[in-house]
Amino acid sequence: MSKRPKSIDDLLKDDEFKIPKFISKEKRQKLKEQKQPSLPTPKPKPKITYTNESDEDEQGRPEIPTPKSRKNGPRFQFGWDETEDTTSIHTPLISLDDDDGESEDEIDDLPLELHWSRKPLEQMNRRDWRIFKEDFNITTKGQDIPNPLRTWKESNLSQELIDLINKFGYENPTPVQRATIPLSLSKRDVVGVAETGSGKTLAFLIPLLNYLLSVDENYLKFEHHQGANHNQPLGLILTPTRELAQQITQVANQFGKILGFNVICIIGGHGYQETINQVENGVHIIVATPGRLVDSIERNIIGLSKCWYFIMDEADRMIDMGFEKDLNTIIGALPSNEKLSTTIDGRIFNVTKRQTMMFTATISPQIEKITKNYLIDPGYIYIGGAGEALDHIDQKFEYMTNTPNEDFDRVRFDKLLKIISRHIQNTRNPLIIIFANFKQTCDVLSQELAENGYKDNTAIHGSKSQDIRESAIQKFRRHEIRILIATDVAARGIDIPNVTLVINFQMTKKFDEYIHRIGRTGRAGNEGASVTFISKEEDEQIFIPLKKFLVKGGKRLPEWLYSYKSQTMRD
Repeated sequence: MSKRPKSIDDLLKDDEFKIPKFISKEKRQKLKEQKQPSLPTPKPKPKITYTNESDEDEQGRPEIPTPKSRKNGPRFQFGWDETEDTTSIHTPLISLDDDDGESEDEIDDLPLELHWSRKPLEQMNRRDWRIFKEDFNITTKGQDIPNPLRTWKESNLSQELIDLINKFGYENPTPVQRATIPLSLSKRDVVGVAETGSGKTLAFLIPLLNYLLSVDENYLKFEHHQGANHNQPLGLILTPTRELAQQITQVANQFGKILGFNVICIIGGHGYQETINQVENGVHIIVATPGRLVDSIERNIIGLSKCWYFIMDEADRMIDMGFEKDLNTIIGALPSNEKLSTTIDGRIFNVTKRQTMMFTATISPQIEKITKNYLIDPGYIYIGGAGEALDHIDQKFEYMTNTPNEDFDRVRFDKLLKIISRHIQNTRNPLIIIFANFKQTCDVLSQELAENGYKDNTAIHGSKSQDIRESAIQKFRRHEIRILIATDVAARGIDIPNVTLVINFQMTKKFDEYIHRIGRTGRAGNEGASVTFISKEEDEQIFIPLKKFLVKGGKRLPEWLYSYKSQTMRD
């Protein structure tokens, strides 16, 4: 049999193939009319009679008429042939049979997936934890990061510590506390990236206190107070500024006095003899600034050979302030992990390695270097809002087009007076911080404001003594003064939850400092506001990072910033 295909002539002879013929439009219309079926003639509507002659029932309500009879069959008539219905040859993908399967009522009664807040801890699944982290803007990086805390009572903290937390009114953990505390309790190193005012102090204090409660009881009761150990802290907290160190010490002493732990603060402006006297009966926690702590170590006032718990708060700020060398010196004085193999410290202090917690607002190359050199397998915790425009702070700008011909900008100061006056009139219990870049500017602003009716102000900067700075902050915290004027020495570390307005009389030259400045307001869940004086002549280097910052946070750009293009962009 030939395998050659049929010729075109043979194909056209088959019945399956017909040679197309041309049909005129008139013939096509006639063929169409012949094929169209005629519609059925509608039947006359049957007359319906009703059983009840009255329009009302026995109780006087209008009654719906009931037909005497109705023929069985379809209620509606359509113009198609039922034999042409092709749906009968298909099998449905899903069949709901009231006799064999679930009824509609049973389907409606199926239980809905509960929200994580209504589930017991043991019933939480991966989806619940993902939603939980999204709810609190928690992001993590690293292997085997434990789940965050939902409540204090679900934590692995000492019950004694949980009772104190509740006693002091800390009802629920903040996001940074929820994420970092379980990680630190697993004895992992921690890198926390979070904005100011997020509750970082308790995020590292609570794990530190829990660690101290796990130290051998006999050592704490007898050996720690002996001459060889009385100046050896068991935990160290480093901070960049004196104000922040004092603030942390105050919170730590709240817990320490009840738990029996001695907390001391080592900062500049306090005499060395004061430190010697404080450590005579043994010290458990030291809160210090790097420079003064290095001096204390070199003078043998303080030793770190028993310090297995190390915390750095605002590490990026310490690097910016030039403390990197001091930081390396301090870390070098801490006990090494190799010491655990030759001593009984591991059993006494319940450790397998030195534990480090580091908190920062930004991850700079210097921070990455410290993390790589001194931390072991750290877990990274990121809390949404770090480095982003904060939703709870209303950021406004005063764009200045004039260039002052004198040291003090009188036009800018007049605008400042109007802003302060309007804010004080419209705000209950106003507290205002004004930032300037120079000490002299702070002093002049303080004098000018006093002469214009605002005598309840004070200025703090690096040339002020520590006692004066501490007194000024306490008066501001107690609302004895309403206006605090400061250089960046106060941009970090002042934890006053009720600051209502931050004014940048001069824009900072480092954009990160702008974030920390405005972070003094809108703390502890409150709403805040900031006003920044800015000009192209003085602050153009800030425009691009400010623009990115506001856009990333979904903020509306001012017209002068929206239309700005840098020289590099134009080129």
